[in-house]
Amino acid sequence: MQKRILYQFPLSLYSEKTRWHLEAKGIDFICHNMTPGLHIIPAYLLAQQRTLPIFKDGSITIGDSTKIALYVEKNYTQNPIIPHDDEQKKQVLEYEAWFDELGDHVRRSCWNLIIDSKNIANIFFNYEGYSWFQRLVAKCSKPVLRLMVRYTFKVFPKKVIYSQHYVDQALCQLEEWLKGNPNNYLVGNTFTLADLTAASMLAPIIGPENSPWSDHHLNGENKQLRETVRNRTAGLWVLRIYREHR
Repeated sequence: MQKRILYQFPLSLYSEKTRWHLEAKGIDFICHNMTPGLHIIPAYLLAQQRTLPIFKDGSITIGDSTKIALYVEKNYTQNPIIPHDDEQKKQVLEYEAWFDELGDHVRRSCWNLIIDSKNIANIFFNYEGYSWFQRLVAKCSKPVLRLMVRYTFKVFPKKVIYSQHYVDQALCQLEEWLKGNPNNYLVGNTFTLADLTAASMLAPIIGPENSPWSDHHLNGENKQLRETVRNRTAGLWVLRIYREHR
């Protein structure tokens, strides 16, 4: 049997997007959790890049969540989430790219809330699949992890303020595209890669129960932000998409 491995960070928005896609397609795979910072060399050897996720499908290795999504849809035809209709396909891919860019701003906004927390290592490593050694490394290197997160995701005051405004505007734009109805989909009347990408990029600020950012995992560190967003149309929509399709 062909071995499929997803090299990932459990807390990564883009890894969640790919995990969700693979699971929605019914594809058997295993996750290999990488240690932040130490992941750079193996990631480069695998796919000539420094970022995750990376998907290894037998002898084929693909990096970047969008490239992985296109590969998966082309090579695994069951349960398609990119329409065959050319116009709808174009729309889906445009939305996918738009929400992918939003993910950087969501990530920066959320890390800003927890980067100074004494629990930062637990927040990052409190997921199944990390070894005792990885957890020990995390426990002993909180300052290094904090510094790496800050500089990797540019968690600096001016950029955080810009990203927070960007996210606020994006939530309004999503609600406009949904015509104010959390029961709608972004393209047509079915779940597509556009919905999957939007929901996975916004999940960290809303915290669906079956996501890596549930209140159980993050211990309410960003509770105030979530309470603001969950009850608006965009928040209700993300919760519904996770509930019905994740």
